[in-house]
Amino acid sequence: MRTRHLVAAFTAAVLLPASSAVLTSSQAAAEPTPEEVEADIQERNSELEAVIEDYNAANEELDDAESLIADIEAELPELEETVAESTERIADIVSTAYIGGDLEMVNSVLGGDPADFADRLMYLQNLSEAETAELEEHIERAEELRTRKEELESLREDADDILADLEDQQEEIEGEIDELEVLLDEVTPDPPANTPSYSGGSEVVQFAYDQLGDPYEYGAEGPDSWDCSGLVQGAWAQVGASLSHNVEMQWNETARISRDELQPGDIVFYDGLGHDAIYIGDGQIIHAPRTGDVVRIADMDTMTIQGYGRP
Repeated sequence: MRTRHLVAAFTAAVLLPASSAVLTSSQAAAEPTPEEVEADIQERNSELEAVIEDYNAANEELDDAESLIADIEAELPELEETVAESTERIADIVSTAYIGGDLEMVNSVLGGDPADFADRLMYLQNLSEAETAELEEHIERAEELRTRKEELESLREDADDILADLEDQQEEIEGEIDELEVLLDEVTPDPPANTPSYSGGSEVVQFAYDQLGDPYEYGAEGPDSWDCSGLVQGAWAQVGASLSHNVEMQWNETARISRDELQPGDIVFYDGLGHDAIYIGDGQIIHAPRTGDVVRIADMDTMTIQGYGRP
C-alpha cells in the first residue's frame, strides 16, 4: 500500500546521517495525489468485487445444497417406512416359498445388494406372478432408498466443502477491506444531504431510490445494507422476478438488450461481471459501489460497461 511505502520512506529518512538527510525536491517522495489514491482504490476494489461475487456464488450453491438436503431429509422417513413394511411382506412371501427349505436364500434375497436382486429371482420358482411383482416393487423401493441416502451424504459433504471455502473467502475479503479502509476516507464523497425522490412508474427504480444512503456491505441483500448484486436482486424482487445474488448468474438470467433499448429498471453490467447496477434513466444508475460507500446515484459510464440485461 502507498501509505505503508510512505511510512517506510519517512522512517528511512529519520535514520539517515545528518549530512545526507537533506533531500532535493526531486528526491523527496511525493505524497500520492487524490487522483492516484482513487486509482489505487478502484484497482483494489475491482479485484475485491470479483472475490465478493465468488463468495456470493458460493452462498447460492450452499443455499441450493441445503434446500436439496432438506427435501431428501423430508422424504426419507416415509420412504424408510415403506421399505420396512414391504420388507416384512416380502419376508413372509419368501419364507412361505421355502418352508422347511433354504433360509440362507431367504436372507440373501432380503438382505443382498439391490443391484443383485434380479440374479436371485430365478431361485424363487414357487412364487406367483403377483408375488414376483411385489418382490420387484420392493427391490425398486429399496434401491430408491439407498440412492437417496447416498445423494444425501454427497450433498452434506458438498455443503461442508462450500462452507469451508466461504470461510476462506470471508477471511480474504475482510483482510482486503481492512487495507482499503485506510485510503477510503480520503476520497469517498459524502452522501447527498437531501435524498432525491422518484416520480416515475418503475417499481424497480422506486425500490432502488428507497435504498439511497444505505451502506454497502459485501454479501448483503438488505434490508438496511447491500452489495451490488444484492441491490439488483432486491429491486427486481419487487415485481416478482427471481434473480440470484451474484452478478454473473444475473447476467445469465437476463435477456441481452442494447444501450438504445435501455429502460428504467434495466440492469447495467460492468467489465468482468464483477459489478452491476440499476439503470434509472437519463444516463444514470443507482448502485451499491464499494466498501465504505453507500447506495448512490452515479453516471452510467462510471466504469467500463460489459452489457445490459432485462429479466
